[in-house]
Order: sequence, then C-alpha cells, then structure tokens
Amino acid sequence: MHLKTVELKAHRGRQDEYPHHLPFLQNLSKLELQKPVTIIVGENGTGKSTLLEALAVQVGSILIGGEYAEEELSDALANRLKLTWTIRTRKGLFFKANAFNHFIKKIRSIKLETEEIIKGIVAEKGRNTLELMPYARTLADLERLYGKGLEYRSHGESFLDLFKSRLQANGLYILDEPEAPLSPLKQLTLISMIKEMVQENCQFIIATHSPILMSIPGAEILSIEGDQMKSLPYDDLEHVNLTRDFLNQPESFLRHL
Repeated sequence: MHLKTVELKAHRGRQDEYPHHLPFLQNLSKLELQKPVTIIVGENGTGKSTLLEALAVQVGSILIGGEYAEEELSDALANRLKLTWTIRTRKGLFFKANAFNHFIKKIRSIKLETEEIIKGIVAEKGRNTLELMPYARTLADLERLYGKGLEYRSHGESFLDLFKSRLQANGLYILDEPEAPLSPLKQLTLISMIKEMVQENCQFIIATHSPILMSIPGAEILSIEGDQMKSLPYDDLEHVNLTRDFLNQPESFLRHL
C-alpha cells in the first residue's frame, strides 16, 4: 500500500458548481484505501472518472494518452484532496481509455517525423555523421518501450503491450475504464498482470463498468449509489447481477426493448 487515505476538504465556493455538486462528493469526507486494488463502480455521470482524474492530478501521475480533458475542473477538485501516504511513490501512471487512440497517434507521428529527419541527414551527410545519434536513439527508445509496431496492432493488443511496458514495481496505477479496448479474454490477461504486479508492491485504483475486472481477487469494491460511496461484495453489485441475469435469459430482456 502506498496511498492510504484521500480526504476531501470542504468546498468554499458555490455548492452547485461542477464537479463539487456531485451527490456523493457532498457526503464524502474521507476515503480509506484498505487493499492494494480498489475498484470504483457506478453509473455513467456519478463522478467516477472525475474523482480519478482529480486524484491523478493531486498525485502527480503521468497521464498516458495526452492532456487532462478538463484540467481546470480537475485542478479545482484536486485542490480539495488531502492525501496520506504509507510510502510516497513517484512511479506509476494514469490511464484514460478515451485518450489511448491519441497516444497511439502521437507515437506514430514521432516515429514518422524522426525517420524523415534521419533520411534528410543521410541524404545530405551520409550515415557516418554524429548528427544521426540523437534521432537513432529516439527510435531505439520507442522500440525498446513499445516494440516495433505498437500502432499497427489491434487496439487491445496495443494497450496490453503499452501497459506491460510501463509497469514498475512499487508503482501507483490509476486506471479509468481500462476495459474499453479489451475483449473479455484480454481483460483476464489484464487481471493476470495486475495480480502479478500486486506481488511487486504495486497499488491500483480502477474505475470500471466491467464485471470481469470487478472480480479481481482481493480487491475492495466501492460503489457510488446516489449520494453515497459504500463498500460492497462482488455478488451484491448491480453490474454483476444485471449481467448475470441477462446472460441467463437474454430473451426476457430483449423482448421489452
């Protein structure tokens, strides 16, 4: 465990301002992180992603995939967060599923630009010039981190390759809906990675809609329901029960649509 508690200081501005008006935030004073894996669940619009982004800002996490979507709003909530650490870590990252495509395009752009620069230098000065070294190093670093074709692989495979390449022992990983690019089988692969890294003293805070990811062994599940955030067992989650009921009798749901 690295991050131990998240306290929410009182908001001194207007109570109807976003994101401070979110119902569960009105009643949240202190969030205690009890286990290495914390799962946050709730319906769309309840504030899961908002909380994770503000937490990532306050932690200082590296964002994989671009810029914070609502930086001003994230900062406003982040400034209300007081963090208590068991051991402060600078390792880890913040991943947002909806920013992953941007990241892949960025990597592709860097590679193409670097390759074009190298071609220009070779054409002008040949291959034995020292001027090539920093650009060759850039390509080598990209290949070392992400392999030869991250941008050409499937969305899910690219995400798992990226995630695996960035995992470090003793890290704090904040993941917002990481299931988005993953098939059910790849979600199981992600769970295997998470289990392995927990053994390396990593901590994970994950917002998800996936009943598969909610089943991570030993995780604490915090469910946002109305104006409350409460700890629930897996079998009591609405996501789990609705999915189970649908899979058992899909026709009973579909005939009413």
